[in-house]
Amino acid sequence: MKDKFTVTISDVHGSRHFLLHQVIKKFLLYFTLFVALVILVGSFVILFLMKEVSTLEAKKESAINERNILLAQNESLQEEISEKSKEYEAIRDKISNVEELIGLRANDEEALDTRLEEIDVTVLQQKTFFDNIPSGDVMAYSEFSSRFGWRENPILKRKEFHAGTDLRAPIGTPVLAPADGVVKFIQYNQNSGYGNVVSLSHNYGFESYYAHLMNKPIVKEGQFVKKGDIIAYSGNSGMSTGPHLHYEIKFIGRLLDPETFLRWKGSNFTEIFQKEKRVTWESLIKLINAQYPLPKQPS
Repeated sequence: MKDKFTVTISDVHGSRHFLLHQVIKKFLLYFTLFVALVILVGSFVILFLMKEVSTLEAKKESAINERNILLAQNESLQEEISEKSKEYEAIRDKISNVEELIGLRANDEEALDTRLEEIDVTVLQQKTFFDNIPSGDVMAYSEFSSRFGWRENPILKRKEFHAGTDLRAPIGTPVLAPADGVVKFIQYNQNSGYGNVVSLSHNYGFESYYAHLMNKPIVKEGQFVKKGDIIAYSGNSGMSTGPHLHYEIKFIGRLLDPETFLRWKGSNFTEIFQKEKRVTWESLIKLINAQYPLPKQPS
């Protein structure tokens, strides 16, 4: 009878007998080696993973710092964009206001560059008109004391055609040239109905005429003057019921209503072309537009 601690293993090669404690020893040896190997490998894996975790933590911290920097930069950029948007809208509003002032039709769909080009050209066109044709106020006045057209002469008490517009103002108020021109004539005759007179010749066939002036010469016949230059001082000379300026405008000898030209400015620029039919505006507009053509629109 075999020892009870003997283990028999049979195969094709025969039977082998092992003592149980030898089997257990081998098993424990292999198990110990296996556990040791697992612990060793696990230690390396753990060390590797801990190193990777440390690296990832460093990368995470770096990424967080970069993210915070980017967030701060983004916030700053958003503030700049917001400010620029406000500035852009303010510029658009100003451009619209300028377009309205100079009589351009605002088109918000057009690029600002195109609109600014049109403004530049339109301003040049209008400046050409306003520099060469009487426009705007010729003096600081309180009211129209008499308008252009038929009226009863306040001195002769009879119906007469009033060839100009009377502007009430104190004696000595500066009278300004309403456009570039040349002094056509000066008459200082207290015995005439108009008293002291200055007349200017302007471009494109226009003339302007100023009466009841002070006897205080400022300009000479043949002198060139610019728009806004002082050409005389208002007075009360000639047949006059009180201090005022008599102001006339002519186009190739035809009398025009000065009030229309006094009120002429950028915001109502085109109205005069409809109101004043005695001027051949169409050919004049073509001439000036040829000098300053509007930019072509993109297709």
